[in-house]
Amino acid sequence: MKENQAIGCDECGRDVPKLKRRHKGHGYCATCYARVFKRRLCPRCGELARLPHDDPDAVCHKCEVDKPCTRCGKASSSYKIGKITPYGPVCNACAPHFREPEPCESCGKSSKRLTRVKRLGHDHRLCPSCATVDHGTCSACRRHRLLVITPDGEKMCKACCDQGEITCPSCGNQMPAGRGDACESCYWSKTCRKRIAIGQAAFASRELSIEFGEFGEWLISATGPHKAALKINRFLSFFLEIDQKWQRIPSYPQLLNYFDAEGLRRVRLPMRWLHEEKGIEPDHQAKRINSEKRRIYECLSSIPPASLLGGALQSYWHQLEARIESGRTSYTSARLAVRAAATLLLKTDQAGQRLPGQTDVDLYLNTAPGQASTLTGFTNFLNREYGTSLKPVIDTRRAKKRRKEKLARSIMQMTTSAEKDDAWMSQWVRLGMEYFHDRKISIKTIGQRNIETSVDGVLITLDGERYWLPTA
Repeated sequence: MKENQAIGCDECGRDVPKLKRRHKGHGYCATCYARVFKRRLCPRCGELARLPHDDPDAVCHKCEVDKPCTRCGKASSSYKIGKITPYGPVCNACAPHFREPEPCESCGKSSKRLTRVKRLGHDHRLCPSCATVDHGTCSACRRHRLLVITPDGEKMCKACCDQGEITCPSCGNQMPAGRGDACESCYWSKTCRKRIAIGQAAFASRELSIEFGEFGEWLISATGPHKAALKINRFLSFFLEIDQKWQRIPSYPQLLNYFDAEGLRRVRLPMRWLHEEKGIEPDHQAKRINSEKRRIYECLSSIPPASLLGGALQSYWHQLEARIESGRTSYTSARLAVRAAATLLLKTDQAGQRLPGQTDVDLYLNTAPGQASTLTGFTNFLNREYGTSLKPVIDTRRAKKRRKEKLARSIMQMTTSAEKDDAWMSQWVRLGMEYFHDRKISIKTIGQRNIETSVDGVLITLDGERYWLPTA
């Protein structure tokens, strides 16, 4: 508030240069202060003080501010008062939250934390960003601090610039002086171990608490203290679930059945620790089967289970399941068959109330002709169980036309490539032979010796015949 600006007394309404007292957000001029505030004993501390005569419960200023911080609850003996609000006193750290935002005099951005910085050579009130415009990351200690320019032109904090390197008190290695009392490795190791100790307090089983501590130490050595400190809390929930379920480290089949393969993929480092330190061998075959089952159930759940098509898909899966148990098919083949069936049914009727017709099958195979053989088992199932007459027949002319269009798009895209190395030439020959000569080939079967490049094209020798391709 500027000196020459008058202030209105909230009691009498007169404009005065300065208020004598503010009490509970109410301003008093000197005259009103003398009239309203009378000397009497404070009801709390028993000392004489000027208190409002119309408020018998009022206490003196000293007692009024002898309270915990209204915002954070900090004890009155442990903080300096930053502001007296209508709700009570607040500490210096909380005071900015009770200020009205004002525009920064440098950038214009509103802020509750405006300040003046003498080192910048002016007395403008600045927001935190403008007040620290000369701060940055020190190139030595990598701390965000006030920087100075060294004779070599590097930006460093004052400690690193003046002292260079010092000995780390913890490990004895050399470190930039700006790091203070611990080098980077010791700092992150200490931080990680603190987080491990906090996590260990959450375990009901002492055995699992110790195991989590051992895993944390292994993680520090395996990934480094920095990465370990950032990752350790991410794996705490995994160990807590084990603690609640078994109170000990279970076997791999138990882990797989409870977390499934997808859940174990999210905790690769704990699983690696269990393998290396606890001798728990992963069963890759069981893991693969678990993944296939999860994908199958996702396909089954894509159709409303209570619908006609949902019941048909479930029945088809039970048939495939019986074939798996008898060893006549695999989970991978069953998953491909269920996915093709579910896709057809979704394209037929998403509500699941209408069986597919031949038109639905034809439309599906027009977009995915490679699914004809996979879909055959499902169409045979529908024909047998639901009396349909479906045939997964591919329109070869349309399929060939779509393949030709796809090849043309790929070839046109290759012509715009700037880098035309050996890999590009191999791809060009493979696509060109199929597009121009209807020959699907592999570069390994031809060999680079049978490919000759010239100014006007490429010559390929295959089975005693020579084929010409244009150059892009």
